[in-house]
Amino acid sequence: MGGFDFNRYWKERRELVNRGLDKFLPADSPGPQILTEAMRYTLFAGGKRLRPLLAIIGYELSGGNDLENELLPVACGIEMIHTFSLIHDDLPAMDNDDFRRGKPTNHKVFGEAIAILAGDALFGHAFYVMVRSTAPSERVIETIREITDAIGLDGMLGGQVADVTGEKKPPSKELVQYIHSRKTGKFIRASLKVGGIIAGADTGTIKVFHEVGEKIGLTFQIVDDILDEIGEKDKLGKSVGKDRESGKQTYVRIYGLEEAKHRAKELAESAIEQINSHFGVEKGLPLISLTKFIVERNF
Repeated sequence: MGGFDFNRYWKERRELVNRGLDKFLPADSPGPQILTEAMRYTLFAGGKRLRPLLAIIGYELSGGNDLENELLPVACGIEMIHTFSLIHDDLPAMDNDDFRRGKPTNHKVFGEAIAILAGDALFGHAFYVMVRSTAPSERVIETIREITDAIGLDGMLGGQVADVTGEKKPPSKELVQYIHSRKTGKFIRASLKVGGIIAGADTGTIKVFHEVGEKIGLTFQIVDDILDEIGEKDKLGKSVGKDRESGKQTYVRIYGLEEAKHRAKELAESAIEQINSHFGVEKGLPLISLTKFIVERNF
């Protein structure tokens, strides 16, 4: 247990995902060169690769043993969908951000039209990549069902609509809970679950991934709200204070800074307890360590 190095574990898997992304979206991809360039610009602009890592952890905890062929296409597809959401989220009609991960946002470099199309292309290409998984077809189909539900009408996109239309409205506990669980939480939950699905995990493990993933996803977004209030622009790589400025529905606005911190900590502790109970402390260390990172992060 004492020998587990989470930073090394994450670094190795992040490098694997980056190699996969380069393989599945090479610089000489067919089609207009500017489109590939715009897609790769944001895809390789840095990033934690958190969602692919969750999929990898779910796969490894479930006994998966062919990471490269079964899970990597799914993990890379997940990162492409996440990147699509970032490109569109930064657009003037949405959050109107000039910087992402310390670099000019996609539309600042390529213009709005190409940025929109680059996001659209990443969204479509993600599924083209995911079906390259060599896992049994029924597991791949279930994975795609899980992911499309997480990003669709009552998922990430539905949450984004509620986020945009909720600006300047009176603070609402129900609305902020809906936004956070859909805009961010559901896709994070799905990322963990599909690792188990691809590996053929039993229903008990999938249920644990569902519940733990839900807690981790909500924790992640609460910490995002906190960092928008007190985070450092240089560490975050993007502007701070924009949520308050836009009148967004956030945990900090509803509950205050200290209560938001308390709720994030409670959720993380509950997730860790559940991981320990199902997997044991030693086996569950990768997921426990990631949960601790999510609640303690400053970027």
